[in-house]
Amino acid sequence: MTNSKRMAAAAAVLLGAATGAHADGGWLDDISVSAGGFVRLEVAGASTRDTNPANQLGNAFNGRSVPRQAYTPPALAAGLITWDTLPYNLSTDASSPGLRPMPYEENDVNYSILRGELEVGMTLTPDLQLIGRLRAIYDPGEFYEEFDADTLNFDRGGISGGDPALYRGRPNYFEYRVEGDAHPNPLEWAGENYLVYFPALIFDYNRGPLNVRVGNQQIAWGQAIFFRVFDVVDGLDLRRHLVLDYAQEEYADERVPALGLRVGYQFSDALLADAFIQKFQPTVYGNPNTPYNVIPVQFTVHDRYSEGGWDDEYSYGLRLKANYGQWGFQAMAVQRYNPDGVFRWTASGVDKDLPGGPLTLGGQVNALLALEGLTSGELMAQTPLEASPGGVYSANEWYNYSAWARLDGTGLVNALIHDFPAARQLFASPVETYEQSFNQLNTFFIAGGSGLRGHIAREYFQEEVYGLGASYVTEGEPGSLFDQLIINLEVNYTPDRVFTAPDLNGEFVKDDAWVGALVMEKYFRFTQAFPATYFVFQYMHRSVDDLFGRHLSGYGGTEDHSATGVSGGSNYYVFAFQQPFPQDIYRAGFALLYDQRGSMLVQPGIKWKPSGAWTVEAFYTHVWGSIGGAEPSETLLSTIDHADELTLRLAYQF
Repeated sequence: MTNSKRMAAAAAVLLGAATGAHADGGWLDDISVSAGGFVRLEVAGASTRDTNPANQLGNAFNGRSVPRQAYTPPALAAGLITWDTLPYNLSTDASSPGLRPMPYEENDVNYSILRGELEVGMTLTPDLQLIGRLRAIYDPGEFYEEFDADTLNFDRGGISGGDPALYRGRPNYFEYRVEGDAHPNPLEWAGENYLVYFPALIFDYNRGPLNVRVGNQQIAWGQAIFFRVFDVVDGLDLRRHLVLDYAQEEYADERVPALGLRVGYQFSDALLADAFIQKFQPTVYGNPNTPYNVIPVQFTVHDRYSEGGWDDEYSYGLRLKANYGQWGFQAMAVQRYNPDGVFRWTASGVDKDLPGGPLTLGGQVNALLALEGLTSGELMAQTPLEASPGGVYSANEWYNYSAWARLDGTGLVNALIHDFPAARQLFASPVETYEQSFNQLNTFFIAGGSGLRGHIAREYFQEEVYGLGASYVTEGEPGSLFDQLIINLEVNYTPDRVFTAPDLNGEFVKDDAWVGALVMEKYFRFTQAFPATYFVFQYMHRSVDDLFGRHLSGYGGTEDHSATGVSGGSNYYVFAFQQPFPQDIYRAGFALLYDQRGSMLVQPGIKWKPSGAWTVEAFYTHVWGSIGGAEPSETLLSTIDHADELTLRLAYQF
């Protein structure tokens, strides 16, 4: 083919993309292309102006003076004392208050992005299609109170550990970076303020009962609101709006796409087999100091996805679905790497001495170590601690945030000492009580020059997930509430699932995990003047963890005591409905999530379609993190209690 013919063929394809027409050019006669997409502005205004407490500017201890008293380490007295025996007053800062130097800032806006999506379908043969969906997101970051880590450079040289793109300077809204690889998602391109990726880029082959999809894709086996029982294939991308998008969209925007092969075969009208093999891609958490970050920024995260070789691993599984009259059945078996990962203490690698002169606690520790030919910096580098700002400044803050993150504040201290022998060389020692832990923490925060940062590693484990499901469609008097009611029951079981230990020890927690859900859904028409209303009721029980995957043994801590754990599993209830108006110009919706331990989320919303091209949506999310006198650290939703917000969307479709 000559260059002019190639250019003519390419022009025909582009014209087809714009018009949906067939391409013209010899062998291209059978190719047709269609395209469409939208541009959407999305803004979420904070109704309470609370700032994310996981971030520097939302920390409740900012500007708050907290009394601290150093104690004599038992290691200096041959074990004759404990950490609550002898206050240490031989340094000028032994009784200095803990004061975080950052201000507390309120936000009027939590979320502000411009999103564009383009979907192209190209029919190559009667059996083969190429489907691509490209998504681009831009967040200017101009509408939030941003924290700039470089403003701490005057304090002990600033933050030294971790990826500078994440822990130095202003927030990085979209880059997912792991140790040893700044581009772990193959079909994603991101910067501090933009994200471009392919949610789908696949060849789709259909021939008779066979369907084959190969390429970058999302696999959604479950379709419940808030709950994921059979939906175990893909992790979630939490960088944009956490899980606070419109609930009835069922994680459509959150699933992480991955390169893979999916094969479906319809053996008969009643039996379908669906199998996949997919490159393992982890759940993506928000970066430090972004509006929906969920990992407290006092800690530096080292994601070992690439260093540990998990970027070369695969997940695979099989699902069978069968129908028999009013009954439906399904079963699945999946071998996967849990995309959420688990966290543990890890060595900081930061060789930075404790600061201070000979009259300060840090300086006196340095002097004692010098007698043994050691420096505090080389020992600190072998522990999870870093003598830098922006960390934890007092034992009060330590226990408060341990409870917030569902961790065991006292256990964290002992695990750090047990797993890292260099901590003992720094005169740390195991504790038996909350009071001893409290005093030891304040002693080391003072020695660190007001506070210390912690370092944790993220790792991944393979697991098998087995699931069974059954559904039934009722028959009743036509038009009655119990006619055509769909009842669905799903259960999954994961033996020896690995969870983050509440004390962040390197042995983790291994537990058999059961998850079950009952879903009832129904279309019911109240009047002939309106289309039918869609209702859904859901119930979920989880045996050992919560809806966010946190083990229940980390529940129950407060600023005044360590985690006690809770028993009996966790139970959640969902009620939702959608009501379209005539001609579907308006559509009202409502969703409620209730945690039996005492928290609740409600989300009313409305969609308005004034023309074929324009859509306006609004939904309000309100979270009660603790109701009925419940302890916040024993509920599911207290960690996102700050996220009361009104979200507006304005979209133009083309």
